[in-house]
Amino acid sequence: MIRNDSSHCPNHRQPWLLSEMRYVEAHYGKTPTSKIAEHLGRTATAVRMCANKLGCSKAASTLWSEAEKDIIRTHYANGEGITRVMQLLPGRTRKTIFMMAYTIGVVSARNWSAQECKILKKYYPLLGTATVDKLVGRTIDAVKIKANDMGLRFFGCSGPGKQRMWQPEELKKLEKHLHLPLTELAAYFPDRTLISVKKAKQRLVNKRKGRVQPSSKGKG
Repeated sequence: MIRNDSSHCPNHRQPWLLSEMRYVEAHYGKTPTSKIAEHLGRTATAVRMCANKLGCSKAASTLWSEAEKDIIRTHYANGEGITRVMQLLPGRTRKTIFMMAYTIGVVSARNWSAQECKILKKYYPLLGTATVDKLVGRTIDAVKIKANDMGLRFFGCSGPGKQRMWQPEELKKLEKHLHLPLTELAAYFPDRTLISVKKAKQRLVNKRKGRVQPSSKGKG
């Protein structure tokens, strides 16, 4: 018997929890609606309405492609906002996007907890973008954006105020883009200060002219 008597539904008219919506998406169409309603303490009508909003009532809408998930992993994770992400995912609702982000462990860069900010502040100057390994659900791009917002700089093991050797891959990239103006060139080195990039550029220019200064080679 389908339950539609709200007097026996303790959660009737209560806001839907994310865990409840996940349960509906996982079981709707596979488990009788009455059973889902009984499990959640809601009416069958409420369950059907929730399933419809989540897109569960249409079999095709329940399947997410990897391309769609990648949009969440990039655009949503980078903090572009739900409105923008919905434009990139036509047919997906705000709730289903939030739920899918939660399911695959992706957190928006717009919403950082105090604890995450504390971790970033503590480790970013030492580890740089590798701090992402300590932040579940964050991407490297999201870490860069938030670190920039917080005014954090990466100094490496040498610590703040000390020079850090330029790595071969950095020097190769520097040489490739040496023709760019300083501000544009610096964008390729988010973990370096503008002064560090300026000095490295000048050293490379001097090297090309045959006027290398051995005492300052490879530092900045």
